[in-house]
Amino acid sequence: MAQNFWTAIDAWIVCFLVTIAVSLVTKPRAERELVGLVYSLTERPRDELLPWFKRPAVLGVVVLVLSLLLNVVFF
Repeated sequence: MAQNFWTAIDAWIVCFLVTIAVSLVTKPRAERELVGLVYSLTERPRDELLPWFKRPAVLGVVVLVLSLLLNVVFF
């Protein structure tokens, strides 16, 4: 098991160093080429136009309230 651990550490270090080396030698891409590929440049969908039952935040609050209610009832 120790050999697997040290092999994983060595592989991580090599991968880290190769990633840094490749990043330093290559030219960065233009932002227009990265639109739709990276999270920060992708247009985010709006929740305002969706009905209440399709919004994750509303459903999360409903599930949280129901969980608390069931916890109070059955505790």
